[in-house]
Amino acid sequence: MGKITDITKQKRNKTRVNIFIDGEFVCGLDEVAVASARFKIGDEISADEFKNLVKKSELNSAFERAVGYLGLAPRARKEISRYLKDKGYDGEVIDATLAKLDAYHYIDDYGYAQTYIKSKSKKYGAFRIAAELRQKGIPSDIIDELLDEGADDSALLVARKYLSSHKSADKQKLKRFLAGRGYSWDGISSAVAALSQEGAFDNIDDDKTEETEDYD
Repeated sequence: MGKITDITKQKRNKTRVNIFIDGEFVCGLDEVAVASARFKIGDEISADEFKNLVKKSELNSAFERAVGYLGLAPRARKEISRYLKDKGYDGEVIDATLAKLDAYHYIDDYGYAQTYIKSKSKKYGAFRIAAELRQKGIPSDIIDELLDEGADDSALLVARKYLSSHKSADKQKLKRFLAGRGYSWDGISSAVAALSQEGAFDNIDDDKTEETEDYD
């Protein structure tokens, strides 16, 4: 391909260097990739060697980006894949990056789903949580295993909190609200029945209709 005539650090990104071959700028590469390949000014580099160097640089760059992305918040495997794709990395680089993240135990869809369900189940029902997890790319078998029949246990607590600030809310409005939160029909019915036994609706006309409101 030619001779490496210069290697200079980029001003805006100190982790990357500019590569010049036969006096012409070729591209920017990851500094670690270039150093580990032991290429230096004056070395001859073939087309295949350069291709491999670029690929290694891409892998280093993608891994660094992925780790930074994970540093902001826990992520599902599919979220990282989408993120890297949006940044312009090809499928081969993305797959290799995910494999490296697996090796470092940086991603774990099962553990991620467990934590996500625990944090969301105090406010939302199984249907909504499952939909959100599917959107994040969590496999269905993990969702089905972790979202068991007890996933709607918080329906009663959420319903009580809702009624405490909506004294005029009737049963139908409460049911619509809980459905919007993603609770199952069984979970909603159980919560409303419990509140009825407690007398929560004794002074409310069940036939009265009201507009639904969205409370997050």
